[in-house]
Amino acid sequence: MLEHLSIQQRFRLLLVVSLACFAMCGAIVYRTLDEIRVNGPIYERIMQGQDLVADILPPPAYLVESYLIALQLAEADAGHLPPLLLRLQAAQKNYEERYRYWQTQGLSGELEAKFLHQSHALAESFYITAFGAMVPALQAGDELMARRALARLGPIYEQQREVIEEVVALARQRNADDERAARERIQEMAWSLGLVFALIVGVFLLIFNTVRRSIAEPILDALKITQRVAGGDWSQHIRADARGEAGRLLQAIRDIVKNTQAEIVKAEKMAALGSLVAGVSHELNTPVGNGLMAVSTLSEDLRTFRGKMHEGIKRSVLDEFLHSVEVGADLAMRNLQRAADLMTSFKQVAADRASSQRRRFQLHQVVHETQMTLHPMLKRANCQVMVDVPGGLQLDSFPGPLGQVMTNLIENAVKHGLEDGGVITLSAWRSGEQHVTISVADHGKGIAAELHSHVFEPFYTTRLGQGGSGLGLHIVHNIVYQILGGSLELTSSAGNGARFDVTIPLVAP
Repeated sequence: MLEHLSIQQRFRLLLVVSLACFAMCGAIVYRTLDEIRVNGPIYERIMQGQDLVADILPPPAYLVESYLIALQLAEADAGHLPPLLLRLQAAQKNYEERYRYWQTQGLSGELEAKFLHQSHALAESFYITAFGAMVPALQAGDELMARRALARLGPIYEQQREVIEEVVALARQRNADDERAARERIQEMAWSLGLVFALIVGVFLLIFNTVRRSIAEPILDALKITQRVAGGDWSQHIRADARGEAGRLLQAIRDIVKNTQAEIVKAEKMAALGSLVAGVSHELNTPVGNGLMAVSTLSEDLRTFRGKMHEGIKRSVLDEFLHSVEVGADLAMRNLQRAADLMTSFKQVAADRASSQRRRFQLHQVVHETQMTLHPMLKRANCQVMVDVPGGLQLDSFPGPLGQVMTNLIENAVKHGLEDGGVITLSAWRSGEQHVTISVADHGKGIAAELHSHVFEPFYTTRLGQGGSGLGLHIVHNIVYQILGGSLELTSSAGNGARFDVTIPLVAP
């Protein structure tokens, strides 16, 4: 039924149907909960009825207290009249406040007629009689008129009491009706949700079954075939009778198997050579370069020494020259010996996939060697490297790539941060039990925040055409993450220098 649709279209259909069903459920739930929620219309009506019942059964809306005060007034002597009058006035004031409150609560229908009109009219008549007839008679000492006024208050009180009882009955009945309506609404929602859920299940089963037959089964067949091919069994009979994208997938696998059979021999021949070339080129770059730099430095020192011979040789100049020759020869010898050792080791390896030689080494020794190789370049650039690396930091890692990282970071600081010379700080410390952090920092012009996400990209440079290739930091990034198994963090802002923190494990992965 859905075979004419692509896989993407089938999943879109599944998504649309699912969202439509969930939206239907959400609409039903939202509509019901909106009606019966706290502060919703049904809830408000129920709470209004309960408040009304709670308000009118005891005073003040019910004239019990006012009538009792009136009875006390009829029996009181002149000395007790003032406090009783104050109590009666307070009862009237309290009643009027509650009456004004209920006027704003939106009562309607028979409740409004009984409570806000009929009951209120009786209450007004009660207080008019009490303050207009009974109180003046008591104040004048006319007991007969006071008794007559009290006799009129009794029937008014009884009538208001009957009306109040009717209001209570109406409020309770309305609450019961509202609660019953809420229960019925919840039951309707439950039935509706049940039907929608059944619909969702049916649709899901239908679409799932279609997807399984038209997508999953061909893909599982393709997976089994690729697993057998990966295991070395190239004699696979691949059928391509499935239609749609799954069929095209099987056809593509068949073509891949056919083409791979022709390329596999060539790939195996080139793998060892490629790995060897990459390893040799990467590993020999540092020692050969260091040896060449040492010999170049010796050549420069020799030319300087010859020039000073015509002026007469001082002992200090001779000592300085001999020291330079000793250091340069030692550095060249060690690096050339290292290159020879590497060549010997590569001869014994058929296909070395590692990009460098791994060994145990002291970090401060590698830092010292790197600093020595960079000394001529730093001298020409009027820059100085301050080293703060404690002894005893032993690593089981790749010293060649690590030296390349430090070299590139220092050269980057010289070329881009300290164009007019300055000081570069190279420090290291333990970072936890199993890691060490190497920091290269300068106080140059820094790197703007918007450039931080680009400095590690290949060929990105701010000195295009001025000797910058844009590969230095990219190489650093790749070595740190792919070879040394560490992380690299840049901290910098425009005008405030730059700091690169390289955190690597003591034992490389």
